[in-house]
Amino acid sequence: MRINKVILVVNFVFIVALFLLLALISNVGSLIIVPILYTVLIIFQLITATLLESPMLAFINTLALTFGMNILKRYVLLIAFLMRNALLYYLVFSIDSFIRNPITYLTIFATYITLYYSWTFIVKKGDSLIESIKRRSFNIEIKPKNVLIIMLLSLLLIILRPLTLLDEIIYLTGVLISSLFIRELSQIAILSPLLSWILIPYTIHIPPREVSRGKKLEIVREGIVLGKLIASLTYGKPVNEWLKDRVSATKSPSWYWRIEDEKYVFNPYVQVNYHVLIAGTSGTGKSSLAKKLVKELYLTWGIPSLILDPHNEYVNLIKQLNGVIVDASKISINPLELDGASPRERTVQVADTLQRVFKLGNLQRTVLEDLIEEAYAEKGILIDDEESWNNTPPTFQTLLRVVEKRIEYARTSAERARYESLKPYLRTLSITIFRNTTIEFQKLLEKPSVIAMANLPGEYVKSILAETVLRKIAHKMYAAGEKQRLLNYIVIDEAHRLCRRGVEPSLVAKLMMESRKYGIGFIIITQQPLDIDESIVANAATKISFKLAEPENLDYIAKTFAGFVTDNRYDMVRKALYYLPMFHAIIKDSVVNDPIIVRIDISS
Repeated sequence: MRINKVILVVNFVFIVALFLLLALISNVGSLIIVPILYTVLIIFQLITATLLESPMLAFINTLALTFGMNILKRYVLLIAFLMRNALLYYLVFSIDSFIRNPITYLTIFATYITLYYSWTFIVKKGDSLIESIKRRSFNIEIKPKNVLIIMLLSLLLIILRPLTLLDEIIYLTGVLISSLFIRELSQIAILSPLLSWILIPYTIHIPPREVSRGKKLEIVREGIVLGKLIASLTYGKPVNEWLKDRVSATKSPSWYWRIEDEKYVFNPYVQVNYHVLIAGTSGTGKSSLAKKLVKELYLTWGIPSLILDPHNEYVNLIKQLNGVIVDASKISINPLELDGASPRERTVQVADTLQRVFKLGNLQRTVLEDLIEEAYAEKGILIDDEESWNNTPPTFQTLLRVVEKRIEYARTSAERARYESLKPYLRTLSITIFRNTTIEFQKLLEKPSVIAMANLPGEYVKSILAETVLRKIAHKMYAAGEKQRLLNYIVIDEAHRLCRRGVEPSLVAKLMMESRKYGIGFIIITQQPLDIDESIVANAATKISFKLAEPENLDYIAKTFAGFVTDNRYDMVRKALYYLPMFHAIIKDSVVNDPIIVRIDISS
């Protein structure tokens, strides 16, 4: 843990420096060096307070190290006895004169008072140890066996080199406190009789695991480890700030990014829904994270994903998982198949898709609906006759013949022009992949699968294909009925191209609202979050954003992640999104109360 490592390094440097000075005292036999000794003590407290952002921890650290001299004195005496070295006895005398001098403790206390008042009232910074205590209660896990072993070791050292009663009390107290805070019998625990008081600053500083106004940062322990949690959005006096040279809070108390040290684990089963939104500019790690999720969901829980892949980025991953790869340019699919819907319902859906994709006007939309209904009628599928709905459905080729017939029998030039305006779009669609469906969707849902669309002729074909696939999945979802567990994920990359914002909620948004009870989750990936249906953003329980630089998208996601605008909360989220390093992301889910920053591990 970062702070604990700093404490150990600082303690080690201080002990070495102090022993050199005490050795110098014992050699020169002069009291001239004593003022220098106290100066070193003051400087040590100042440095540790600055490094640890805590005058209180610096005070405890200095006091504990001073008491720790009793333990070091024991070993120096033992070595002096074995080596018959008079200089070592002088060193013990110097240590004794230092730790038994009231001026030593007055110096430590006076320095602490000065530091604390200047730190908290002049500099207006919080004390990391005090803030940590405010945010959590210390749960001491006593392991009797470990404590017994440690105390037996300390008693053995007392027998080897007895000291005065006061020294022994100080020594045993330090050993007991250290052993209670050490959670497992590790190398440090075994050394606690040797280090005793010197270990106390290390063991007493338990990194805070809570955020914002006393609410717990509830870390999920089981699931997919996405990476290391390095900071959490916290309200209070800014201490241990993450990236404080760029994202520092300007006042106290306020919202700030507090350094954390945890693993972030994703578990869809503990969220209010299964859906994940991943945003960020190109090259920041979105697809890498999505690949990790697809792989780990399958390996951890056996949950396969169906990926709509505009650029064939996921093909190699699906090969590794022995999944199903569908080259979209080599199959066909019919958007006009009813799949349980009525002819009127499917007519409206297809007309809506074509209007959005080709940016048709309202009059063209009305004409298009009329043409589609006639195409169904040509195949004997009538709106009022449910038995006819099982007939072979029309295709876009059928629709093209209908519009050509209308053009031929048009009575006026205006009527002919309306049909002529639609003919180029229908001709284009009739010669692409939109014919009788050849995809077996059940196979796509049983194993990790990808529909690779890079070889399709244009974005409009990809969009229509994606919506048709999703409608067919929705049909299977409804037909299968409600499920008690998560069965599949649907991954949509470049979602801003396929699920654009409109007046009505998109098909994806509607599916996300209902799919939890049918055992389906969505992973939506976009570099333009402002362009996708806002219902998609609202209905994703887990929101992940890598670095964003474009101002409008940055503002939109910052407000979404901040949740509410108070004090400087929104500003801190916005700054963090802008300055996020590569493969770092802000995450907001339905378990963690406030946004957190995670360094994403993409190695797996």
